[in-house]
Amino acid sequence: MVERVKAGVKRTVIATTWVLLAAGAAACDKVPLLAPSGSTINLSASTKVLPVNGSTGLTAFVTESGGTPVQNGTTVRFTTTLGSVQPVETQTVNGIAVALFQAGPSSGVAEIHALSGNAGGSGSTSGTGTGTTSTAQNVVTITIGSAAVNTVTLRANPGSIGPGGGSVELVATVVGESGNGLQSIPVTFNADQGVLSAQTVPTDVNGEARTLLTTGQKTTVTATAGTKTSTAVIVDARTGPGISITCAVAAGGGTGTTCAAVQATPSNTATVQFTVTKGTSTSNFRDTTLDFGDGTSQGLGNLAGGAVVVTHTYNGPSGSSPVGYTAIARATDVNGETASASSTVTVTARAPLGVTITAGAPSTPSGGRTTVAFTANVTPAVGGADVAQSFDWDFGDGTTATTSGKDTSHVYNSGSGREVVKVTVHTTDGRSATGQTEINVP
Repeated sequence: MVERVKAGVKRTVIATTWVLLAAGAAACDKVPLLAPSGSTINLSASTKVLPVNGSTGLTAFVTESGGTPVQNGTTVRFTTTLGSVQPVETQTVNGIAVALFQAGPSSGVAEIHALSGNAGGSGSTSGTGTGTTSTAQNVVTITIGSAAVNTVTLRANPGSIGPGGGSVELVATVVGESGNGLQSIPVTFNADQGVLSAQTVPTDVNGEARTLLTTGQKTTVTATAGTKTSTAVIVDARTGPGISITCAVAAGGGTGTTCAAVQATPSNTATVQFTVTKGTSTSNFRDTTLDFGDGTSQGLGNLAGGAVVVTHTYNGPSGSSPVGYTAIARATDVNGETASASSTVTVTARAPLGVTITAGAPSTPSGGRTTVAFTANVTPAVGGADVAQSFDWDFGDGTTATTSGKDTSHVYNSGSGREVVKVTVHTTDGRSATGQTEINVP
């Protein structure tokens, strides 16, 4: 009986021992393997600057005091002040533990630590913001988004607008401390005049953000990224060319006081004088042209002297209706801007051609003959080298004659009594007129 009791107790002790050993083994599996005292962690990141929502790899190299890698499976834990690390805990292989840092949507400076047991990194961490520096081997800082901005520069293309307004492209360049362009950084443009196509624009892969400014006057613009603002850029409004034109009737060029109604000369022309003037406080001209409106034009140069006077002759109407011409002065300045001014010339029909006859006193009859002198008075006056004339006379007694001048005489039979004398004048431009008078031949 006693032997059976002893055997049962022995079996119980053995069973209990196996349970305790199993429990101890299970407890050992749940305790992570950590770096031993005196170990060192060297933490590095693939990049130290990230855009918002960007990511980069982390590498922690853990070595024991003797410089050899820690045992495989040693647990390393990561912490960060901004963004997140995945996974938070990982195990070493050949002393190396890797993880992924994800920046998240906020700008700032993330301070990341790698921890394992009593291991640490020599050195220290100091400063805040983009100026944070760390000499601790188990700490790394990553600058995120706008916090990485070091400078913002701004340029406008083109740098000015024309006198009628226009659009210019604004280009902001955002760079970090290394001088490289930063991508995906929001840039806010500000303009004191005009309209922006977009006020806030993210930078591209070259660190540039672009928007379009449309304005009609001088405009000051800036660009801001993070805490940095560019130097102000002035988009100037260029002064355009200013030009004017006046017209006056030239001496002997026609009858009339203004170019709006010039009666043609007997030769059916009108001559006027144009004065083309460069405006004050205007841009420098490259060239100026005066188009007379009759199919002809004349270059006037750059009007460096301020004004120029040009004389031009127009043809009159072919009938009784007036004929109009529009003279246009066109100026182009050194910036390619243009301006024009115009003046209208209206040429009315020349005065109707008329002729009257002045008869002199009959001579005293002699030998049955009486002589009478005649003068054809033409209005308006014609003659001269450009308008020759001829006169066809009918003296009323069946006798006719043609003269080249306006004066003539005729011998009548004395006592003829009443005679009707006629004359028809012809001009070289195809016009004619007829006049008559009565005389009494004693």
